[in-house]
Amino acid sequence: MPKPLTLEFRNWRLWLALTALLSAGTLLPYKFSVTLTPSLKHRVYWLIRNPDRVARGDYVLFRHRELTSRVGMKKSEDVLKIVGCNEGDQLTVDCQKRFYCNGDYLVRAKDISLKGEPLQHFTFNGPVPAGFMFVMGQHRDSYDSRYFGFVEKSRIKAKAYPLF
Repeated sequence: MPKPLTLEFRNWRLWLALTALLSAGTLLPYKFSVTLTPSLKHRVYWLIRNPDRVARGDYVLFRHRELTSRVGMKKSEDVLKIVGCNEGDQLTVDCQKRFYCNGDYLVRAKDISLKGEPLQHFTFNGPVPAGFMFVMGQHRDSYDSRYFGFVEKSRIKAKAYPLF
């Protein structure tokens, strides 16, 4: 007859440690985001999923399949940017391709990408439509709303807080 299995105290610690590691492994990716592109200054972000609202200056994680495929991101459809101009704010673009939100300078669009390809910049003057936002990166070569236009707020997956 087989001998019954007896669990000693050290076995319980092992099981507790394995359970904690498994829990952390499933929950942490849902709470953190890491960006490897130079588009933003920070690399690691704490995420608050399904935020009630976002404001100008907030970091947002949003889904944008067309954008990620255009820039060659094959493993993810998520993009992390800053809300530069929010719904209802006045977005203007001058003849030198400089973007302003409520009169505050945001960024300037370029004519040529780092790969040497010509860039079409977004042209718009007026209030940002309801349910939309103008997003941007912090690097001058960031591919953002300067080129692809407004992003629907319904695409937002999380509000992000930079850690480091």
